[in-house]
Amino acid sequence: MRIIWPFLLLAACNLDSDRVTISGRAVVAPSAAARTAAAPLDRTVTHVMAVDPESASPRRSLAAVDPDGNFTLDVDVGRPYVFVFVDDSAVGADMAVALFRASTLDTISPQLAGHLDLGDTMVDPVTQTATAGVPYDELIGALGLSPEAAEYLGAIDDLSLRYANPDIDGNGVIDAVEDHPFALDFHVRSNLRRGSSSGASFTVSDITDHFVPDSGPDVAVPVYNLTSAYVLYPASYDATEYVAMGAPGGQLENGGAFVATHADGSVPASNTSFSQLGFGDTRGWGPDYDLERTPGLELPGSSGSPATFAYTLGATGTTLTFTNVVTRSRASLTADGSLAIFVQLRSEAGSFTAIDYRWMKLASATSWVPATAEEIALTISGDGGHISFHRAPSWHDELGVAIPPQPSGTIAWSFAASGPADICGLAVSYDDKLGMRHFVGGADPDPGVTCTF
Repeated sequence: MRIIWPFLLLAACNLDSDRVTISGRAVVAPSAAARTAAAPLDRTVTHVMAVDPESASPRRSLAAVDPDGNFTLDVDVGRPYVFVFVDDSAVGADMAVALFRASTLDTISPQLAGHLDLGDTMVDPVTQTATAGVPYDELIGALGLSPEAAEYLGAIDDLSLRYANPDIDGNGVIDAVEDHPFALDFHVRSNLRRGSSSGASFTVSDITDHFVPDSGPDVAVPVYNLTSAYVLYPASYDATEYVAMGAPGGQLENGGAFVATHADGSVPASNTSFSQLGFGDTRGWGPDYDLERTPGLELPGSSGSPATFAYTLGATGTTLTFTNVVTRSRASLTADGSLAIFVQLRSEAGSFTAIDYRWMKLASATSWVPATAEEIALTISGDGGHISFHRAPSWHDELGVAIPPQPSGTIAWSFAASGPADICGLAVSYDDKLGMRHFVGGADPDPGVTCTF
């Protein structure tokens, strides 16, 4: 698959503080056309929910629907939102009456502040699809998207649908009402290899006073090795540890359980291990899929059939259920248009003095080109990227540097004097706007440099 990267129509300043009001009228399709056991005859839309699927911090906006079907809610400019039409009299995933769709778009991604009127939005409980009452060209124009940008978003925004369930904990109350910020994040890890997928990994010395090659026989080739699907929730909700990390491959304990199923009944691939994640007041854990060492392994939900991911928290007897999970195949992860951050560590007299960075876009299997500001704005979270340096002799002696979401730049080295022999390795990461955290562009330690863990 070749991705053609579009340009946004930046007719307004795209700042997180910009807001857009989205309104419309929900019109439920006549139930006479819905006389099937799978589709209840009478569905009521009580709320409209908008969820921004950004990694680690999905934002939920909720608006009540009045007796005439009218709704109004405010969201941030520059973020994609999955829109869910909700019946709060149901429980769990049954609360989702329909999801917004327009042509191939599964999200509403406003790039312009102001007001967007969706008009009479037809909600069909049978197809579980909500269709705006304005023509498609008029809709994307009001969003501030070029046709090319809308086409690109429509090709990649399926991942946002994992937030279609308004009641992830299944207790009969909309999660946004209870301020339960349940999340499902994907951490996608890769190495840059020299020249081919079987080539050597780049080392710290390879990026000292040099960028890795963007073309030629030693071109940097991304090889995806491990992807994890982490459920996230506040520690105040459940602080129990569910992964025994000392066990080979990480084993579940304390009643933790994970089950993935496909909507079409096909059997998803089994995960290869489990791992845990925690930051601040957030706890999480999930299955790992070793894409490098398991030939042919693909993530559940990447074959065309949406998956359901169910995480059981044994301590509370709660199962957190994410429906409509549509993931990316390993081929799409390395398709033309994929982004990475290339890093150069500048040095003088053997000590680092600055960090140069470039956002790069995969142009073919054997070449990279600089990413543009418009491409970065469309795809990358506003926080940009991050580099974690691990300083010898302990892997836990970590230094962090933020990489701005700008095509290129230089950051002064502000740490104690360090050179290649002082670094165990480094990891480079960024969050995209749909809920994937990509680790790509890091480097291994130089030969002879070891670290304790």
